[in-house]
Amino acid sequence: MIASPNKMSFQLSKSALVGTVLRLSMAALFAGGGTSAYAQTQLIPQQPTTNQSITGEPLTETPASPISSGGIQVDSLGGLDLDSIGTLSLGQGGFGYDMWRQSSLQDVFALITQMPVSYHSAVGNNLAKRLLLSSAGRPLDDKPLQSEQSLLSLRLEKLAELGAYTELDNLFQRIPTRSDSEQQARYRSDSLLMTGKNGDACQVIQGMSATGKDSYWTRGMVYCHFLQKQVDQALLGLDLLRETGDATDPLFEELALAASGANIKLSGKSAGRVEPIHWALAALSATQLPADLDDFLDPGVRRALISTESYPLDRRVYAAEVAVRSGALSPNALVDLYSRYAFEPAELDGVVGGQIKHEGPELRALFLQATQLQTVPAARAEIVKAALDQAETDGMGILMSRVVADLVAEIPHSADLTWFALPAGRILYLAGQYERANAWLLLARQYMLSEETAAANLTSLWPYARLSGMEGGERYGTLKGWASAQSGLGPEVLNQQLVMLRSCMQALGEETRLSWGELASMEIASPGLAPSAALLYALKDAQNGGRLAEVVLLSLIILGEQGPGNTHSLALGSVVEALYSVGLQTEARSLAIEATVLSGI
Repeated sequence: MIASPNKMSFQLSKSALVGTVLRLSMAALFAGGGTSAYAQTQLIPQQPTTNQSITGEPLTETPASPISSGGIQVDSLGGLDLDSIGTLSLGQGGFGYDMWRQSSLQDVFALITQMPVSYHSAVGNNLAKRLLLSSAGRPLDDKPLQSEQSLLSLRLEKLAELGAYTELDNLFQRIPTRSDSEQQARYRSDSLLMTGKNGDACQVIQGMSATGKDSYWTRGMVYCHFLQKQVDQALLGLDLLRETGDATDPLFEELALAASGANIKLSGKSAGRVEPIHWALAALSATQLPADLDDFLDPGVRRALISTESYPLDRRVYAAEVAVRSGALSPNALVDLYSRYAFEPAELDGVVGGQIKHEGPELRALFLQATQLQTVPAARAEIVKAALDQAETDGMGILMSRVVADLVAEIPHSADLTWFALPAGRILYLAGQYERANAWLLLARQYMLSEETAAANLTSLWPYARLSGMEGGERYGTLKGWASAQSGLGPEVLNQQLVMLRSCMQALGEETRLSWGELASMEIASPGLAPSAALLYALKDAQNGGRLAEVVLLSLIILGEQGPGNTHSLALGSVVEALYSVGLQTEARSLAIEATVLSGI
């Protein structure tokens, strides 16, 4: 038993303790506040509210209003198809209300269950969120789901696993609270905690504390009591977790003791992933999560740490680099953090050719700041080239390419920079700035007869131009010509890259003038695990049937958590072709270019 700060001691039986905690939780947290907003039967308005209660006081009721989602107008829960609710319409990045047309409900449910929640791909992350957030009619209800299954709940689960709590909170504002299952209520609570609506989260927690079976609700009540400065009740809840055998979360226990005022040093031990309840309790007690746990953060907690000023810069940068490399975060956040390092003017001036004493994130920050300060195009290009060379050595090439893309876009393509055409074009193709990238390719072509590096740069950029859909790009090279210029590659790597390029170009309708028979004669295996025949046939069937959302879903499963950089060429080509054929041409080309960069081309 833990003694409270006022030295009170409690000797209660297990059953008495449970009853005491529940009564205190119900009475103390919302004393005088009337009925919990969570327990009320109402529909939450479609538009997100700006009122964020962080005191735990019941919020003023917002009158129920009709929900408009993807063409559905309803005024009561009885007329609302919950599975159709989303935040993205067709004009907002969604895939359209008919996106599941002709898809089987049971098949869709089973496939979303298999859907990864990490992609190491900016394209993959984007497609996944859009799929889960789209307003859409239900798939064909050919075989109803089991009573405990719900397509909406599964979408909410995947969004939570992606750490997309802001998007999840916006979606919950369209979902009536009285439709929540216990698991759905937990996702609602987590999204509120991660968006700073702590009082609202406690309304959800209080509403579930008496009936919920998961120990999450007891931990939640501990947090809410601390939020209300009810330390004795919070410590009772902590004892309850121990009495019932649910105290298997050392991080939560240590954070709770810190919130009680105890002088405790966090051990860095955790029962698993660091979740929103840990983040909220740490913030409440003004305690920083141990650095030992930085590799075990929920993706949403990682984003919160990145934007929290009180955490050390090096930890925020590490978290941001992880998120940007995986394509889960815009590089702008990392650019801002890199800009906060302090360097001497001499260090910035000597970043090219001088002695550099920094390494890792500090070195990348030094290169970025030097690039930002340099206004002379040629000098900026030299710094970018040096930064990319160093980043490639450190295995951070794609990260640095994303970080410097906007700065490279400002460099004018001119005759004295033909040597820079390859890195500039490659960075800009990856960033989706095709017009600027094409300008560098055309610069290399213009000077290919007079500049030795220009011809090599033209050949190296040619695959990217073809994958981007550059008009007339077929005139500037061939796959055979590209392959003959790769003298530094071994035959196995060259064959792997050729197969990947041939697959993607064929998928995008680009003529290559290199037959599969010629490639097959090389008899060298393609990288990545052999693709699932069932998944590939299912993808082709969905493609032929024009089932857009099913194509996206199957593509995400085929790409898997390792993303396009580690996907078998046959599978990658099938995914690119399917996305392209159902109208997602931009995404298909971006994915092919992403794979090309990751392959080292």
